[in-house]
Amino acid sequence: MYKQLLANHYKEIHINSTITSLWSGCGEIVRCNLDGIDCVIKAIAVPDHINHPRISQTQFAINRKRRSYDVEYYWYQHYAQSLPAQSPALSCFNTLKNEHQRVLVFSDFECDGFAAAEKIPSHINAIIKWLAYFHAVNFQQRPLGLWPQGNYWHLDTRPDEYTKISDAVIKQKAQCFDREIRNCEYQTLIHGDAKLANFAVGITTEQALGYDFQYVGGGIGVTDLMYFLGSCLTNTELEQASDDYLAKYFDYFTQAMHEYHRGVDASIIVDKWRALWPVVWADFYRFLLGWSPNHVKINNYMQEQYQALDTY
Repeated sequence: MYKQLLANHYKEIHINSTITSLWSGCGEIVRCNLDGIDCVIKAIAVPDHINHPRISQTQFAINRKRRSYDVEYYWYQHYAQSLPAQSPALSCFNTLKNEHQRVLVFSDFECDGFAAAEKIPSHINAIIKWLAYFHAVNFQQRPLGLWPQGNYWHLDTRPDEYTKISDAVIKQKAQCFDREIRNCEYQTLIHGDAKLANFAVGITTEQALGYDFQYVGGGIGVTDLMYFLGSCLTNTELEQASDDYLAKYFDYFTQAMHEYHRGVDASIIVDKWRALWPVVWADFYRFLLGWSPNHVKINNYMQEQYQALDTY
């Protein structure tokens, strides 16, 4: 499907192996060699009908998925190159498209000395540092060409799931959670899908590398941190270690803000984002209740953060 698009730009094309398929038949990620260079391509073509094993996909949902790939395409064209050494993105050599297809041509991070991130303390720490620097360098950056509000679960982008929430109380509070996050005066760009699977870490350097920027856009830093910790820690681990990881994130963020925004008092931002920590958990909990109410990510720690917001 994507070979003709590649053939319009490369003379020698050798497809080596498929690494994985994209979500619900939207394309694939393939290891290949293009004009003598080892690389990985992300070939995207969102079908008119998406067959998800659990959720019926409305046209609104299909359009959201299409938009997410357009945002990622734009991100690599206009934003990725400006990231600092402490929070690099996977190198993108080329961006190709025709009417219905997109192809992103990436460096093969395994050839560059990186490996997929694992659930070990050094990798978790490296990714927390990556997030802190990413949020600091993009502090008060307007999300032009990106999602006005980043991540894939915020209220405006999930009306189908909202209607399915059976818990009347959290359904009533959902607008308040969303408003608190959106109205925070200290905004940045967030990765929007900062799970363990979307990072690699240097084998010798332990430098994190981010990829999969389909949901990058405006937001607050603790949204990414909440989602990241929830992607790799169990309930017990969250209860035991989340405070320490949150403190570590704010230490890195303060350090990075001093480097990039010396005139800004980072402690004010830290205090505001720390106060919103239970709100971002409650907001994600709201999404899960409408999307998959028996999801494994719904745990005691998440529910405790929601229940702590008794004034809402």
